[in-house]
Amino acid sequence: MEVAHDTTFMEELGVNLHFVTLFLAIIFYNKFKTYSFYKFFVGYFLVIVIVEILRRNFFSNYSIDLYNVYTFFEFNSIVLIYYHLIQQKKRLKIVKILAVSFNVVYILSFIFDYYILYTIPLEGVVNSIFVILYFVELLNSDNILNYKKLFPFWMSVGFLIFYLTSVPFWSLYYTSIFNTRAMFPIIYYLGAIYQLIFIYALITCKKMGKLY
Repeated sequence: MEVAHDTTFMEELGVNLHFVTLFLAIIFYNKFKTYSFYKFFVGYFLVIVIVEILRRNFFSNYSIDLYNVYTFFEFNSIVLIYYHLIQQKKRLKIVKILAVSFNVVYILSFIFDYYILYTIPLEGVVNSIFVILYFVELLNSDNILNYKKLFPFWMSVGFLIFYLTSVPFWSLYYTSIFNTRAMFPIIYYLGAIYQLIFIYALITCKKMGKLY
C-alpha cells in the first residue's frame, strides 16, 4: 500500500510540475525569445501537457497508442531544440543522422512489434547524445565562464538527468527482466527532479544576447 501511495503521489507531482513548467516557460518567453531553440522548448512541454489532458479526459489510464504518438513529438521536439542550439557543422550532422535513424526505428515499430522494445530506451540514448554534443560545444566556447547563468546549460542538465538515467530503467522494463509498477516511483522521481531544474533555470537564469 505504501508503494502504491508513493507512486500515485509522485505521478501526480510530476503531472502538476509539467503544467507549472509550461506556465513559467510561457511567462518568461520574452526573456528567452532571442534563443532560437526556446520556442521548441515551450513546444516540448506543450506536447506533454496536451497528451496529459487527452489521457485524463479521453483515454482509459495509459493508452499505448497515445504514448506512441507522444514519443514521436517528444523526440522531435528535442531534435529541434538541439538542432537550433548546436552550431558546429560536424555536430549538427550527427544530430541529423541520429534524428533520421531514430525516426526510422520508430516507424518500423508500427510494422514490426519487436522494435517497440527499443524505441523508448533508444530515445533516451539519442537524447543524451544530443546533450553531450551541446556540452562539448559549450566547453569550447567563451560562455563556459558564465555557464551557471545560461538557461540552455541548466535545461541540458535536466534533460541528461532524466533521459540518461531512464535508459536502464526502460531497458529492463521492456525486456521483461522486471515488469512491476513497484519500480515506477524511480522514473517519477527523475521526472520531478528534471522539471524542478527547468523551473529553477527559468526563474534564475539571465537573458543573454548570444550563446556563442
